[in-house]
Amino acid sequence: MHCTLKHYFMGLVLLACSSLAYAENLYQVYQHALRFDPVLQASEASYLATMENKPQALAALKPQVKLFASMSAILDHQNTVVSSGTSNFVNGGYTLSVSKSIYHNELDAQVNKANAGIAQAKSSLAVERQNLIIRVAEAYFSYLKAQDNLKFTTLEREAIGRQLAQVNAYFEAGRSPITDVKEAQARYDSATSQQVSANQQLDVAKEAIKAITGHYYKHLDDARLNTPLIPPKPNKIEAWTQTALANSQQIATLKHAIDVAQSDVDRQRAGKDPTIDLVAKHNGSINRLDIDSDVFGASVGVQLNMPLYTGGLVDSSIRQSRHNLHQAQYQLEASKRQVTQQTRSSYLSVVSGIAQAKALQQALISTKTAAQATQAGFEVGTRTAVDVLLSLRETFRAQRDYSIARYDYLLNTLRLKQATGLLSVQDLQQINAVLK
Repeated sequence: MHCTLKHYFMGLVLLACSSLAYAENLYQVYQHALRFDPVLQASEASYLATMENKPQALAALKPQVKLFASMSAILDHQNTVVSSGTSNFVNGGYTLSVSKSIYHNELDAQVNKANAGIAQAKSSLAVERQNLIIRVAEAYFSYLKAQDNLKFTTLEREAIGRQLAQVNAYFEAGRSPITDVKEAQARYDSATSQQVSANQQLDVAKEAIKAITGHYYKHLDDARLNTPLIPPKPNKIEAWTQTALANSQQIATLKHAIDVAQSDVDRQRAGKDPTIDLVAKHNGSINRLDIDSDVFGASVGVQLNMPLYTGGLVDSSIRQSRHNLHQAQYQLEASKRQVTQQTRSSYLSVVSGIAQAKALQQALISTKTAAQATQAGFEVGTRTAVDVLLSLRETFRAQRDYSIARYDYLLNTLRLKQATGLLSVQDLQQINAVLK
């Protein structure tokens, strides 16, 4: 019974070792997400759809060939005093036209808009790919947090159970009051409830990963206890902010959105310009009555189309496109401020996370030492069972907090890279290297 803490530490080591069986690592989970994440697949489909805007815009600048043809048969029945009888004849015709734009400002602006839209879609896809790395990492570390929480909750319940048995034995021997027994029982019941909740949290975390990857995982590699805590380099927050403003894919996407909006303004303005087309036609008509009378002809010319009055449609469209341009400009400014805020917050989170993890590591050492001293005091009668239970709770709490701090540090390093627009698969692989 006096080996309560020894059992705890042995159980901790055994659970840590057993978690290696059938484990998947962070990079493998990411590879599954690349193939099965519906959010990324939707973004890729959107990008491919946007790519089709350019050939559609260029198609309007190429020669347009059209054929129109008709044929009809007429049955004419006459029954008059002068004559009577039936006559049948066939007539028809066709027109083959070929046109090629010579001067179409609106079509040129549409091509520019398509190019800008493709650039925007490409940046948007890059944003979504970086988001996938973060979403996978968040789901992965949430799973590890839930897994550790269940592990430590289980160990705490077992340790309290052993302490309860020891208190009962002491009570029967007249060495402990009934209040110690009731306190230990209450703590044991509370630990049981927390274990049930921890199981539920782990199930939720499993579902979150499956939503991204389409897979369930029995075990995932977790961070080593000696995870290296490396400060951001450079260690100046302004340098990171400047890098973010220069490289953020989110900002790049909105810059391209401004180009799209400006191209649309140009396209709407071109609605007031004349258009000139080269037009060639070949037509023919066929009549079959008593005698054949077929007529064929061809023409080549230049066609001018000049909009004089459209009821105010063009002016309204220009105003609307300008408002959309202003909206895109304001959104870009808002994005710059947001990226700056996210970069600074992520940088500070990494720096403070390192300090917090180091402090919690020292706190864990202190709580273990204090728990051992409390257990020894209880066995010689200088400390109560309540003191032992409190020391156990603090020890497990310190273990959980230290575990969470290490995961948060790793995740915040990825978030900092994402804020600067420099996040890549290599960063994920570096994080994966410190997992076991």
